[in-house]
Amino acid sequence: MYRFRYLILIICFCLFLTGCWDSHDIEQLNIHVGTALDKASSSTSNGKQQSKNAIKLTTQSIFNTQPTTESDQANQEPQKYINISGVGNSIIEIVQSFSQENEHPSYGQHLKVIVIGEALAKTMNIGEILDQHSRTYEIRDSCILLVAEGSAADTLNIHTDIPSFTLIDIDQHQYKTAKLLPPLTIGKAVSKMAAHKDFIIQGVQTKKGKINFNRAALIKGGTNRLVGFLNEEEIEGLNWLMGKAKGGIIKGRDPKTGGLIMYEIVSVKNKITPYLNGDHISFDVNIESVGRLNEDWVLAGNAFSNKFIKRAEIATEKEVRRQIHQTLTKLQKYQIDVAGFNEQFRIHYPKEWKRMKKDWDKRFSHVPITYHIHTTIRDYMVKGRKEISK
Repeated sequence: MYRFRYLILIICFCLFLTGCWDSHDIEQLNIHVGTALDKASSSTSNGKQQSKNAIKLTTQSIFNTQPTTESDQANQEPQKYINISGVGNSIIEIVQSFSQENEHPSYGQHLKVIVIGEALAKTMNIGEILDQHSRTYEIRDSCILLVAEGSAADTLNIHTDIPSFTLIDIDQHQYKTAKLLPPLTIGKAVSKMAAHKDFIIQGVQTKKGKINFNRAALIKGGTNRLVGFLNEEEIEGLNWLMGKAKGGIIKGRDPKTGGLIMYEIVSVKNKITPYLNGDHISFDVNIESVGRLNEDWVLAGNAFSNKFIKRAEIATEKEVRRQIHQTLTKLQKYQIDVAGFNEQFRIHYPKEWKRMKKDWDKRFSHVPITYHIHTTIRDYMVKGRKEISK
């Protein structure tokens, strides 16, 4: 028994010293960090007419691409990444063609982001598009998913050192703005699609080599296809509605003077309450927020009166109410529930949910929703103070 254990220890120690038998030097690996998926054009490629379901796949890889000669090193900066594109009817078909053309072995365990183009997301089931990525052991569930307005390949050509790394940095700015969604990973997306749920993905837009995270893609449950986008204000309204706003500024107008008031979000909490009367469904949404007066263009002196603070809170609540109304109008127009109303109804009325869940989106499109917003200003930055009542 002891000899067997001793033998195992010797083998493990030898493997530790020699490394894995099938390992490759990192300089020789073609490390994929980003993937863009677009609908292929109908033009011919290599003399072959592409089918209507053909996919254009663009990969961004980082590997040893340092200049090989002294003159090259003096005249150019090292290339940090390379993009390769291919067209085919399946992901694996295109990836295998890359292996035949590239001397460096492909390595996908460090894939950070997958971007799906608008045209492809509208015409194909996203679950089918991601099938190969979700099946393979190489791609991690933590890989972030994005949807591009227009071409997905353009997002891998923005003017940064490594575009894929720029794309995954979106979650670092959530505490500064409510106009971004929490990052959606492949693992979470696959889970939502398996449950036939509507869901939303952070959208991106590329213009003149610059990236803008100013869209949100609405994905219909069941078909798993893109049905439309939310703009920045509607994303902000959705984050308020879901209680997920972690930071950002709300711009309101003083109801008395019309002066600009900037409310900085510190915290947001929400509560969605469903009601059922026969087959008539309704919802109440209560939203509470604490924030600070970041900036104002109202001459209030060195001290802020209680009346002025109240006006500032009213101005903020009015703007939030407008954003939420705009968001709900679009969600109900598209018959897509990504704000969690269905989940709250299921929790409160489990028996009725079983009967109504099949046509929930249709019911949701005309269900009355009332919302109540209450903001509290507790901080005034370094300027001003609250007037002390005498």
